[in-house]
Amino acid sequence: MRIIIVLCLSLVAFFSNAQLVPEKLLSAKVFQQQIAKTIDAVIIDVRKPEEFKGGSIPKAINIDFEDDYFQLHAKQLDASKTYFIYCLSGTRSNLAADFLRKNGFKKVYELDGGMLAWRNTDLPILYQGQVDLADKISNESYQLIIKEEKVVLVDFYAPWCGPCKRMQPMLEEISRQFEGKAKIVRINIDENKKLSKRLGIDEIPFFKLYRNGKEIGNYIGELDRATFIRLLEGE
Repeated sequence: MRIIIVLCLSLVAFFSNAQLVPEKLLSAKVFQQQIAKTIDAVIIDVRKPEEFKGGSIPKAINIDFEDDYFQLHAKQLDASKTYFIYCLSGTRSNLAADFLRKNGFKKVYELDGGMLAWRNTDLPILYQGQVDLADKISNESYQLIIKEEKVVLVDFYAPWCGPCKRMQPMLEEISRQFEGKAKIVRINIDENKKLSKRLGIDEIPFFKLYRNGKEIGNYIGELDRATFIRLLEGE
């Protein structure tokens, strides 16, 4: 009997301690809640300054992960505090958080899905000295775009996105190749935040394929030439 009691108490202790160790990758809502109840919370936006100015999480500070001095700045932070890291979709923040953890930072949390997930959850956004600008492409204009040709491939990108920049020359070449048969349209998500949110764009590169105005597929990530050809030819 005594052994059973000891085992039961050990299991209770185990599960209780497990509950005290939160996940490091948090959904937007949980990320916000965790920030609110953390006294020493430091929120770090690791996007580029121009992205940060276009809308950030309130009280966030901007340390560009792609800046040459990121590691120097990061090492000067107080490792005893709790850090909440985010970028646009989660890639850069994951790398930044990993760097901090490897350098002795024990309490580091990441925003799953980044700023795109934060926006899509309708959480507060701070605009650095500017208003939330209207989209360059309205929903009505978008509907016209996807009906311009029998086949339309919409490329949702950002000018700072590495994979997006790598694919651009290839996409321009393919667009010329399919002129009159299919159309490739590139839409900058930084200039069309509301449209991107409405269409559920939660990471980039993100592609939507339309035939006769009807959406038939979504594709995420860096695609190769053969895949784009296959999509446009309908194979």
